[in-house]
Amino acid sequence: MKIEDFLRENACLIDEYLQHHFSPLSTTSSLVSPILYGVEGGKKIRASLTLATGLSYGVEKKHLLPVAGAIEMIHAFSLVHDDLPCMDNDDFRRGKPSMHRAFGEATAVLVGDALLVEGLRLIAGNEELIKLFGEEKVLDMVNVILKALGIEGMVGGQVLDLEGEGREVREEEVWEIYRKKTGSFLTASILCGAIAGSAPPQEKETLKNFGILLGECFQIKDDILDVTQKKEVLGKTPGKDKIQDKATLVKIKGVEESEKIMKSKWEEAVHLLSSIPRPFPFLLEIARFVIEREY
Repeated sequence: MKIEDFLRENACLIDEYLQHHFSPLSTTSSLVSPILYGVEGGKKIRASLTLATGLSYGVEKKHLLPVAGAIEMIHAFSLVHDDLPCMDNDDFRRGKPSMHRAFGEATAVLVGDALLVEGLRLIAGNEELIKLFGEEKVLDMVNVILKALGIEGMVGGQVLDLEGEGREVREEEVWEIYRKKTGSFLTASILCGAIAGSAPPQEKETLKNFGILLGECFQIKDDILDVTQKKEVLGKTPGKDKIQDKATLVKIKGVEESEKIMKSKWEEAVHLLSSIPRPFPFLLEIARFVIEREY
């Protein structure tokens, strides 16, 4: 199966799963419609990383759907809040008006909150998931996600990202932003699949390091696309990094040198993954897709 087909199939499965999960609540809460608006569409790479890793450890895709759905919801929360006027102030996301443009700023804040909380509940409060994997594994997944979201992860990275606007930054500062803002949650997505599959501690550590490198590659590619791609392809407003004077590798090194560094990071990530004595075909292909994608 081509990786584009794998990603597309997973995205459809997750959209269907979340639609089925939230539809019963649509008669009692006006938040359901914007919640589904926030999760639909997009590449759903993080959710697919969970599924791809789990598959390599023999976990059936259907058993991991609640976890992958939760990962997508939590990622969508970060996008909704990232687009707010007080953050990156973007009017478009995934080729459509961003949440605050479609539903208003107050609703966008609450939808982001709901996506985070309900995403975590989809794992922690899921009795079927606990029956399948056991309480310890489910708790491990939740803890991995929470660490990836906190001060040492996504939220901390967002703070550094905002603090880096409009000033000269050192390259190491950029790497810290990339690792926290992007790499941490992307890594958590991989580790959730590994936890479900009872991966040995040493393999989880290798997967963690792989995820951080992949996250760095992902963010470098995002920053390159921001200055090279059109809105129609990108699905969001290009050129925002330059307008807001963001701390990016492209700002420091330029596009060509950033591409070389990204390729080197990718090769290091692939070498790490190949050191684990089991095949990771979909994980490898997702890694390739990350650096070759056009949006």
